[in-house]
Amino acid sequence: MCTSVNEQYVIDDKGNPTAVILPIKDFEKILAILQEVEDHKETKILSQSVEFKKLVKKGLEDIKKDRIKPWKEVWNEL
Repeated sequence: MCTSVNEQYVIDDKGNPTAVILPIKDFEKILAILQEVEDHKETKILSQSVEFKKLVKKGLEDIKKDRIKPWKEVWNEL
């Protein structure tokens, strides 16, 4: 991640940094990256669950036995 040249630091009376102020665009980029990482973690956890594996197995069986319909076909039936 590139560093911002516009960040500002808040320091306490002893000179210790206690906070940072940065441009909102940089902050939003950080939030977006954190959200992607969290989504990836959740996806990994889900994909390792027993229930998810059962659903995938059933879906693959449905495909093999031609028990599925294209979403457009199902949508048109509504």
